Amino acid sequence: MQQAAITFSDDLLLSLNMSVNEIVSSMRKEYAAKMYQEGKLTLGQAAEFCGMCLYDFTALLAVQDIPVINYDPEDLDRELLSIGVL
Repeated sequence: MQQAAITFSDDLLLSLNMSVNEIVSSMRKEYAAKMYQEGKLTLGQAAEFCGMCLYDFTALLAVQDIPVINYDPEDLDRELLSIGVL
């Protein structure tokens, strides 16, 4: 496992009125949501990255208007055809 370090100035922490742990947690959630939206992480990987269960992570995505299921219309049609719905 690898680690990365980020330095926060005292002024920044004071301005944000957040603890370092709160900032890191927020950053992980935002980054996980973005990486999921871009298709770079699966739903499970993104939830794990930010330390959330799948249910809570999908709720976070909903708040950010990020679809949990993201099908192209053609992909959805093929999927529905394959299971006999269309």
